[in-house]
Amino acid sequence: MGLVTPAGLLVGAAVLLAVGAELFAEHAASAGRRLGVSRLAVGLLLAGAEPEELVTAVVAALRDQPGVAAGDAIGANITLLTLILGGLALVTPLTLARRGTLYAAAAAGAGAAAWATLADGLVGRAEGGVLVVVYLALVAVFWWRERELPAIGELSEVPEDADDQTPASRGLVLAVVGIAFMGAGGWVAVLGAERVIDLLGVAGSVVGLTLVALATTSEFVALIPAAVRRGIPELAAAGIVGSVIYNATVTLGAAAAAQPLHVAGLSPAATTAALLPAAIAAAARGHGRIGRPLGIALVAGYACYVWFVWR
Repeated sequence: MGLVTPAGLLVGAAVLLAVGAELFAEHAASAGRRLGVSRLAVGLLLAGAEPEELVTAVVAALRDQPGVAAGDAIGANITLLTLILGGLALVTPLTLARRGTLYAAAAAGAGAAAWATLADGLVGRAEGGVLVVVYLALVAVFWWRERELPAIGELSEVPEDADDQTPASRGLVLAVVGIAFMGAGGWVAVLGAERVIDLLGVAGSVVGLTLVALATTSEFVALIPAAVRRGIPELAAAGIVGSVIYNATVTLGAAAAAQPLHVAGLSPAATTAALLPAAIAAAARGHGRIGRPLGIALVAGYACYVWFVWR
């Protein structure tokens, strides 16, 4: 019974974060129009918007839970690349298109940058700033190669004409409401993590790598049937891998900028997160697609990962 309250907090946090992220992503463009912000600026914002992880990691850092903050950024990536991507492949095998291959290579590089900052057990503000710059550089490369903003994270789920369907003033209000929901969800997620840490006596990184990461990525579970229904599983896969880029750079970097992160023991997880994109891309190219056998392997890998972290 002692875990009922923290479990309820984490579930509630997942709901708040998902609702807030959806509102923010759908109405940020019309909000930008109301504030006089160009479509370009809003596009750059949405090109990596994984605000659930970002808000939660920053809240954790400010509440002096560096293990939860860094663990969420790294753990969310492992969850996305194993449980979520594997689940998508189980539902519908998909081809790793050119965009997906490009994102996988960039995700591996972003993961390597995250690993490098975590290697000495301290991610300072300067290193956090470097991670954000790495992200901006990668977005610039994507844009230069594809002549369009990359469909990363929330952007992959939003219709191109979404900003034309909502009055600017109403869009601004809804975007602000979305931010408020995410702020509340991040706070509740960290509160739930603190309860688990107190009850079980485990390290914050353990909770961040698994329970908090699962809460902040839960919206992607809904993305799987939506992607199948709309016939865009490859786009969904690219969005998943693109979100990994964002988490490894902006999420971790913003948390460190808010409060330097003193963490230890995250190198194995950070190494895994850095190697997974390249390994998945190599396996997909070897078989021509990400099929059900690879999906099963990825989901099983997530189970092994959780066992390893909690053992």
